[in-house]
Amino acid sequence: MKISINCPVSLTTAPAGWWVKHSSPDGDTWNSRIVAWAVVSAGFDEDGSMDTTIEPAFLHDGTLWTRSEWYAAMGPENGIEVVEP
Repeated sequence: MKISINCPVSLTTAPAGWWVKHSSPDGDTWNSRIVAWAVVSAGFDEDGSMDTTIEPAFLHDGTLWTRSEWYAAMGPENGIEVVEP
């Protein structure tokens, strides 16, 4: 299986109560529910093995996003922060 950087490779459901807090450049904030935790490819080590990271997977306007996908599409000025229960 070929895996690109920032690609989710595994998901597991998230318990209720976890949220992502969004912030926009104009100061607006809103929350999206975290529905899963994703193992996401993060790049390669010096030895050629793939590094991974765990990221929230959340719903926003009917679309499932990971942190990497959100920042790639929306830019770093549209921040997200994980809010624990």
